[in-house]
Amino acid sequence: MPHVSANVHVSRPADEIFSFLRDPRNLAMWSSSIDHVIEGPITAELGAEYTCKFPGRRRAHRLTCTASTPVEYLAFRGGCMWTPLGRHSPELEFRLSPSRRGTMVNVSVKPHLDGGMIILAPFVTMAWRRDLPSELRCLAELLADGDRPDADTSGDQGAAPSVG
Repeated sequence: MPHVSANVHVSRPADEIFSFLRDPRNLAMWSSSIDHVIEGPITAELGAEYTCKFPGRRRAHRLTCTASTPVEYLAFRGGCMWTPLGRHSPELEFRLSPSRRGTMVNVSVKPHLDGGMIILAPFVTMAWRRDLPSELRCLAELLADGDRPDADTSGDQGAAPSVG
């Protein structure tokens, strides 16, 4: 399965960042993977479901909170998006690590692919490697009141994705 991750340092406490991330409506403010959240609870708890629009899709899909450990870890998984080649179900994971000057935020993307979509895994991975650093800079700018942090993609999981 393809896996891409990136880090960004945000000069805010982890609890403030976690509060921002656990409201899925905020995803659309910085992530290109969510167009907008239509309905669902304000704060994500394990199992909370949201109806959202993914870019380029005509119908709404489900986004589910698959993990929530306050101030440390949060994960969402998108419902299966059908294409003529197969299905795609993206998973976003957030890990927060407090530091003296703020919080290191690690975001991992795991696109779950099946059918003919598996053939496109290298292209899906390439797109996330291209987009994730700029999305994290946008997230950091939203939360840091004007600081310009640098996104780091050194956490990428190898040049060639493994598909499972």
